[in-house]
Amino acid sequence: MGSVIGLIRVMPAEVISDEKINKMIQDIKMVVKPPAKLGRIDIKNVAFGLKGLDVTVEVPDDSGGLDPVVDEIIKVENVDSAEVTDVGRI
Repeated sequence: MGSVIGLIRVMPAEVISDEKINKMIQDIKMVVKPPAKLGRIDIKNVAFGLKGLDVTVEVPDDSGGLDPVVDEIIKVENVDSAEVTDVGRI
């Protein structure tokens, strides 16, 4: 079996402090559980102080895809949306 790697764009509802962005990162690290593997988390400047996160996750083909991971990330405090923006197979 192969794996699927995906890029998930995570956005807060409003401009939040760097402390809250860092807390979001720590919380995302805690909710991404096996069989999913967390890759990188990059902070992206979107506009006028609004920052989002690009989260790279790898999941096995037979694990149900990226939707279960997105469903867990959306529950994290200060997260308004989480959307898969890119998918590839490895």
